[in-house]
Amino acid sequence: MIWEKLDAHRAEARKIMDHAQSENRDLTQDEARGLDEVAERIDACEAQLRSQDEFEEQVRSANAGLLGGGASAQNRAGTFVYEATGERAAVRRDESFRSHPVVAAHQEPNEDHAVSQYGDLGNMIRALSTTGGAAVIPTVWSAELIDLARNKSAVMQAGAPIIPMDAGTVKIGRLTGDPTAAFRAEASAITPSDPTFDNVTLTATTMSTLVIGSLEWFQDASNADRIVKDAISKAMAQRLDLVGLYGGIVAGAGSINLPTPPNPRGVLAALNAVLPGNVLGAAANGTAQTAATYYNEVLDTIFKVRYANEEPTALIWNAKLARQYAGANDTTGQPLRLPADVDGLPRLMTNQVPSYTQGTMTNRATDLFVGDWNQLLIGQRLGITIQVLTEKYADTGQIGIVAHWRGDVQPARPAAFAVYRAIQGAL
Repeated sequence: MIWEKLDAHRAEARKIMDHAQSENRDLTQDEARGLDEVAERIDACEAQLRSQDEFEEQVRSANAGLLGGGASAQNRAGTFVYEATGERAAVRRDESFRSHPVVAAHQEPNEDHAVSQYGDLGNMIRALSTTGGAAVIPTVWSAELIDLARNKSAVMQAGAPIIPMDAGTVKIGRLTGDPTAAFRAEASAITPSDPTFDNVTLTATTMSTLVIGSLEWFQDASNADRIVKDAISKAMAQRLDLVGLYGGIVAGAGSINLPTPPNPRGVLAALNAVLPGNVLGAAANGTAQTAATYYNEVLDTIFKVRYANEEPTALIWNAKLARQYAGANDTTGQPLRLPADVDGLPRLMTNQVPSYTQGTMTNRATDLFVGDWNQLLIGQRLGITIQVLTEKYADTGQIGIVAHWRGDVQPARPAAFAVYRAIQGAL
């Protein structure tokens, strides 16, 4: 990935300069030559990115011109802009979070010093563990956590974009109505049909995660940096999946209880509030698949989105529902063939979708989510704060690490989503 190479080259350049600076001297000839070589590699990476951005912009412009109101999901994902500036809001799929213009513009001046002083996030946490202190993580490590969470989150793998927030409240412009076309008689008036726009307001709230480990482990583990980052990013990804799907739901989905506030309102709660017709199923005793029409409920959910001229990018279910369909056989014992409309759609699993009891369907009812996930906006307030707790767990010889994330989750176009509730999963 070009961004990863660019970050590595920049880190190498900083290391050369910091080494000379720490010894209060000029660069040696070898160091100067090495720095020049690294600079050439940085220039090459930046040239590749500029070329790639120009190509993608040409494709987006072509899509906008050719497709009009029937724009593709990828094209619509590019329509989100900051209302105040008109600049693009979302982090591109192949772009590191730290490289987004808003993030890059807000890098703190002391961040490079923190990186050179500690070396990695694990060393920073070790240093904080002696004081029980707190610190805002440098952008480079904060971005690594966010990028790791993007890779672990089902909704973000499905296409949900991250919107960097440079303030506690940010308004994002969105398209709410497509223009239309009509044939007309010669010399007759043309009826105006403009696209309509409004905005989504992202308001940052705080999500926190706690990781606990032994004092000896933090002192001795050579891979503490990777393990801590993986643990924090996984916890962030799972919570973002949960609130993205169920935020605002307090009953009817097992033990889920996510009142709004403080939780953002996710897909299901948004549909319940403004588009209940896109919530299917929810039968008193759940819905069990039948042999003759085994995939009908899945197809109903997919086409509920398409009936609104939206195109789903993925379906999301839990492992038990995936297992239920994977084990489906016909009357001769042969595996059922996936309908083309199901087979052609990415199917992502997250066990943040619960299994629960619905009437007589005990611990087997679950939910199926289908949508254009480019329309689920995840606002990310700049910076992640780390707090190391030394006193709370001192009597057991442990250390707690609390990571605080601030942001919001908002479905931009509710009609782009549909949910089938209380469908039967495997035991």
